[in-house]
Amino acid sequence: MICIKIFVVLVFFISDAYSHFPSGRVYKAFQFPVGMEPEIDGSLLDWSIVGEAYEIGTNQLTDLVTDAQPDLSDMSIQLWVGWSPRLNKIYLAARVYDDLHQIDRPGGSAATKIFTDDALEVFFDIDHSGGQYANFTELTAKEALSLNGATANHFVMSGPSPDDVFFVNYSAASWYALQDGPYTKASVARNGRLGEAGITNYELAITPFSRIDMGAVFLSAEHSLVEGEVIGFNAEFDDFDGMQEIMDAKWSLSGKFNSYRFSESFSDLKLMPLDPMFVPTLVLPESWAKIKLENLRN
Repeated sequence: MICIKIFVVLVFFISDAYSHFPSGRVYKAFQFPVGMEPEIDGSLLDWSIVGEAYEIGTNQLTDLVTDAQPDLSDMSIQLWVGWSPRLNKIYLAARVYDDLHQIDRPGGSAATKIFTDDALEVFFDIDHSGGQYANFTELTAKEALSLNGATANHFVMSGPSPDDVFFVNYSAASWYALQDGPYTKASVARNGRLGEAGITNYELAITPFSRIDMGAVFLSAEHSLVEGEVIGFNAEFDDFDGMQEIMDAKWSLSGKFNSYRFSESFSDLKLMPLDPMFVPTLVLPESWAKIKLENLRN
């Protein structure tokens, strides 16, 4: 009887440590067919092949500021995630309508001020390991630097910006935080003037790493994506409706606080197989498809 109780407690502890939110919900990443991977240019035209089943909308998000119900006249969100086994890349795209798009940080301040503007925050825990990955306040500065962003990542996109800096990685090495680099590439495109209503497109591509070394790529561990695996993922949309540093809403996919520090606050994202409409079909000589094809030719 004692052994049974201990076993149950251990199973609960382990499953809770690696579970993500919302509980029981797994989001889907679209597999891009070979040669149809998106260009990261902010237009989102390449995402037109992604079916509705992969779209994450405003009604699936939670406001961490007020817990209010979505008001689509204030902000409306469409989010998609994809992946490529050929290129070993994860892709993200978002289209956001906002009744007032605020970007008022001064040039040269993105590293410290990007959170004070309308932004999209993106989080990845590639190997689904969970745990603390940033903001190690209990450690020395040297210890914290070596661990910050080693097992999960926190990207922020916000633009158009006054100095063309619209992409920041708050929890990883500088080589993994480039707007147009070999391992990260980002784009932000805006339709509408700042301070007014309009649509902002966000687009991102990353090479996944299960462990990142601050000093060098060759000391890091690139993760090979596998069809069907589940990774940790979260997205948060920051909304400032006044020219001030007071956030009006923060729309979160997981609905949990502290994603900037703990990856167990993320959601689950499954790397899906190729959509059936993109799977080549074998036409046998005696099949009805073959007969129909011959009739069409004749």
